Amino acid sequence: MEILLRLRIYLQQLYQERFDRLVLFGSYATGTAHPGSDVDILIVLHDPIDESEELHKTSPFVAQLCLDHNLLISRLFMATSRYKAESSPLLRNIRAEGIVI
Repeated sequence: MEILLRLRIYLQQLYQERFDRLVLFGSYATGTAHPGSDVDILIVLHDPIDESEELHKTSPFVAQLCLDHNLLISRLFMATSRYKAESSPLLRNIRAEGIVI
């Protein structure tokens, strides 16, 4: 998906050494997306992170991507330490079915 490559490049430039990975999960990752499905992504950054600050920082670029491609991108930010250590149902699902971009 070209939109995800553009997003990854943007995130790598924005966060530089703090950027760990971008993971597509949900219906687009499993191939079950339908018209109107949102694009679920997990953005993993090296500690520390403030999710509300990261959402605010990335909103203008992501909003423009959404408009350009007529898609909704749902972002979730997480620290690398939490991504590696936590075993919540959501993270187990992301690890099992997610696609690292």
